[in-house]
Amino acid sequence: MTNATRTGSGVEPRTIVDEGTSFTGDFISSCPIVVNGRIEGDVKAPAVTVTTSGALQGKIEAKTISCRGSVAGVLEADVIELTGAIARDTIVRAQRLNLDVESTSGKIELAFHQAVTVKNSRFPPANK
Repeated sequence: MTNATRTGSGVEPRTIVDEGTSFTGDFISSCPIVVNGRIEGDVKAPAVTVTTSGALQGKIEAKTISCRGSVAGVLEADVIELTGAIARDTIVRAQRLNLDVESTSGKIELAFHQAVTVKNSRFPPANK
């Protein structure tokens, strides 16, 4: 793991879990986390990014979550962007959700517990 903290360099501090690194346990950071490796456990940070080589399993709490890799568990954030692999029975709670996912074994099921508004869609709604 690397903490990219460079004072005076203009680079925003962030915690990086490098590719080839595996961490098990609760992971709390006051700066954004970039997951190139693997984390198994609860994660809390201002922002969490799971890259294409990354995997995260557990409860994730952040203002923003972006996933291009693999996630499983409970995701809670104001804004969530999912374009990677999402495990079965994963729970996603967000104010705004951006999805670009494809099923690998059948249909995708989304359950909404309150009304939502679709702002943009690549496909027109079905005629009723």
